[in-house]
Amino acid sequence: MITVSEDHRETPVSGRPVSLPGGLHCIDLPQPLPGFRRFISAWLFTDPLGRRVLVDPGPADTIPLLIRELESLTDGIDLILLTHIHLDHSGGVGRFCARFPGARVLAHPRAFRHLTDPEKLWRASVETLGDVARTYGPPVPVDGAVLIEKDEAGLVEVFPTPGHAPHHLAFRVSCGDARLLFVGEAAGLTLPTDSGELWLRPTTPPRFDAAAALESLDRVASVLVGDELLCYAHWGAYGDARKRVALARSQVSEWLDIVAGMRNRPPEAIAGYLLEHDPLLRASLPEDLLERERLFIGNSVLGFLGFLAGPAEAHEGGRKAASE
Repeated sequence: MITVSEDHRETPVSGRPVSLPGGLHCIDLPQPLPGFRRFISAWLFTDPLGRRVLVDPGPADTIPLLIRELESLTDGIDLILLTHIHLDHSGGVGRFCARFPGARVLAHPRAFRHLTDPEKLWRASVETLGDVARTYGPPVPVDGAVLIEKDEAGLVEVFPTPGHAPHHLAFRVSCGDARLLFVGEAAGLTLPTDSGELWLRPTTPPRFDAAAALESLDRVASVLVGDELLCYAHWGAYGDARKRVALARSQVSEWLDIVAGMRNRPPEAIAGYLLEHDPLLRASLPEDLLERERLFIGNSVLGFLGFLAGPAEAHEGGRKAASE
């Protein structure tokens, strides 16, 4: 049975995003697929040096939309932060850099070869995601000269957060009086809800490393000051960073135990059990968003099963699942 600690029952975490501080913008990047709204986002902010910073420009297909939105907010981009290189986060970075050639791109060094030569990434994405990948569109190469591993100005704190992907990073930065922590998918997915109830789930694609993910959440928890605004890739910005990170960790741990105990049952049965019994999945969602979530909860189960099976079988499982 999945439980929520007494501490979280007494002081529940809100499912409503906070109002964004001045200078921080969340740009929705909807896809022409059922339920793919309030799902993918890019973040824009201005740092203390006046640099215009973009986090995760998103898929290739929405780069024209992103550029149109940015034209009303800024006249340029100086720095791009990539939490990881899955297509929904950075598949459009090559096209975006063609429009803003002066921007530097900060990413994990393990991601560099896939950014400069994305053909293997594209083939693997199509094999895994099928029509979803084709909707996102193929990535184009990024000039290796713009890639950097760290911020030379020292204003972007970079934290390795593998698990969802081996090249996953989180970033802590300042924006005006606010301290922002961009967690990508290290702390799962959350959704804004009209009721204010929390919706939170792990994002565990094929080749998910549960042990690394738990260590990453411990790392994030250890560096929290307490006043950070938690900025999710999927979706929105929220306070209560400590509680949210703790909830994400306990959820990954409990799902791992449940999937291990049910591993001989069909994946859809495991997904159904989680959807019915996890108290963090009880918020009311519009039907199209709920249908999308059912799809990805099923994929998350496959990620856990792959981890439990071991690297070789996890890779085979990845051929059948869609990652985020």
